[in-house]
Amino acid sequence: MRRWRRATAGAVLVTLALLAAPGPAGAMTYVGLHDLTCGGVTTEGTGLPTGTRLDVALVDPVSRRTLVRGQPTTSAAGAFEWRAKVSLSGMRRIRAVIRGPGAAPLAWAEQSLPGACPLARTGPDHTLPLAGIGLSSLTLGVLLLVAFSYHGRHLATPGRHLATPYRGRHLAAR
Repeated sequence: MRRWRRATAGAVLVTLALLAAPGPAGAMTYVGLHDLTCGGVTTEGTGLPTGTRLDVALVDPVSRRTLVRGQPTTSAAGAFEWRAKVSLSGMRRIRAVIRGPGAAPLAWAEQSLPGACPLARTGPDHTLPLAGIGLSSLTLGVLLLVAFSYHGRHLATPGRHLATPYRGRHLAAR
């Protein structure tokens, strides 16, 4: 009986030792986005097949629209770094999808911006036209006040008045 217990305990210990022992070091695939600005993104990856031409697509995760594509080649160590100049105007997140020679995606990474990039400003500066409209509106308002506040009290016009003359209490009919 003791022999069976010792054999069972030994088999359990050997099994636990084999499970706890580290396996062969496999290549760990890493894909990341860094240098994320409103004008561009840098995509990098390691642990990919060496000397492979990749298809990297930067995608808006909300609308699933592809913003820009590139085809970097991995180095002998299986790493790549690709800088894309793309406008992230009005976006909060960006996703990079890496595909190998086949159509299946190898990896993807998604990064959030600290705040939405401002919308692209196009066209001329509107300060001067707005100042002109404000000044002309102020001038027109002053002219209207002057024109309608004058009631003709300062000029004596000879001739007949359209209004009935003033009659005091003492002249009122009894």
